Amino acid sequence: MKKISVFTYCLVLLIVLLFPFKTFAGWPIGKYRDLVIPSFSYYNQTDHFDNNGNIIKGAPGTGFTSFSTNLYIGYGISRRLDFIATVPYLYTMNRLGPGNTLTNQGAGDLVAGLSYNLVNFNYVRFLSVQVSGIVPLYANTNGNSALGFGDYGSEVKLMFCGNLPASILDKGYFNAELSYRRYYSSQGPDQVSFLGTIGYPVTKHSQVSLDLLFFRSYSSDKVYNPNFFAERDFAFFKPSLNFGHTFTRRFSMFFGGFYVPFGLNTGVGYGGSVLAVFKL
Repeated sequence: MKKISVFTYCLVLLIVLLFPFKTFAGWPIGKYRDLVIPSFSYYNQTDHFDNNGNIIKGAPGTGFTSFSTNLYIGYGISRRLDFIATVPYLYTMNRLGPGNTLTNQGAGDLVAGLSYNLVNFNYVRFLSVQVSGIVPLYANTNGNSALGFGDYGSEVKLMFCGNLPASILDKGYFNAELSYRRYYSSQGPDQVSFLGTIGYPVTKHSQVSLDLLFFRSYSSDKVYNPNFFAERDFAFFKPSLNFGHTFTRRFSMFFGGFYVPFGLNTGVGYGGSVLAVFKL
């Protein structure tokens, strides 16, 4: 059962880290402006995918549930350069069987860096690059941790976003992100992902959006190890449907639901997220 929790938790952590970015990545914050986004995510699964993508049913009374919070902070240093940081706090329940549940909680990996707008196309579309460092905020004793890989890392992300051409979808917007992440240990992992978003305003103050996230993690360690985070080679596809409402010029809220229909060495999971956006 630990093997299930290993890949499931990797998925949960990635969802928590990526969710706030998907709405605002690529758009410059603006000089001397602040963006604060607290968010909450829920995830649950009982089954998992094996190495070949086949679904393996979980035993009765087993499964994995996570409740996660995340704080995203963005500060506009200039019209093109922004400082970005995210800090997650995680609470997980790994159900090994009836009456046998392991729980863990604590801060996860701090991700902080700079985002720079390379090109703007008449202030309608933006091409940006973001470079970040990853710092574990938890103790990693003898290579074991329930809150992350326990390794330092870095990430480079290329982002293209803006209004969709009127010929494709009137008043719609898009966001596309291609990222590469590396953890500095002998077994990595090296991770690549692509996130595509299409949004459309349904009223003056409300919008709906569809996210498609493809994620692949590569590591030389492909063999099961009882260490909670020893398994580092996995993949998944995660579509999400979201709804957002703007209450004032400085305050908005977004709600989302997701499901994992395909993966390799990861959970067949579902869940939801809610976040609040404060523009200061």
